[in-house]
Amino acid sequence: MALERATIIAKALELLDEVGIEGLSNRRLAAELGVKGPSLYWHFKSMADLHSQMAEAMMAQVMPSPDPEAFPGDWREWLSVGAWGLRGVALSRRDGVLILAAARPTSTNPLLSFPAMVARLQAAGFSPEAARGAMIAIGRYVMGSARSENAGSDADFAFGLETLLDGLQVRLARTS
Repeated sequence: MALERATIIAKALELLDEVGIEGLSNRRLAAELGVKGPSLYWHFKSMADLHSQMAEAMMAQVMPSPDPEAFPGDWREWLSVGAWGLRGVALSRRDGVLILAAARPTSTNPLLSFPAMVARLQAAGFSPEAARGAMIAIGRYVMGSARSENAGSDADFAFGLETLLDGLQVRLARTS
């Protein structure tokens, strides 16, 4: 039976929950899958590549589409849903925030396309620089917040997110 990329990622996420990021090794993952370690390199060139694929699998579960037809809410609702989803998935797994924080985009999944996310904000009236900055600021806030809290306070997260969104709304109004 051929080893599928999705099977490897699912097993890696399962193993992450059991042993954490420090215990997740190529050798251990291969043993769990019943294969030799080098066979995993056919699918992933490095552990960093695997971590990025794991992050993408986690994010794909929760990120709203940047396509306004697929997610018709306004920019603020779209950013909020994405931030809450990202926070939730970061906190849902042992060391999930560490996997997400170190991820580097690797796929063409339209849900995870940074340029499409920036374009969504540009369509709402943000300049290219402000749209890019907004995406980075929200992402850093979510990851920093998730990293600093174990179970997390929803009220504290909501306050910070609303404050960021309010600031972005003021900035958008100034440029319109």
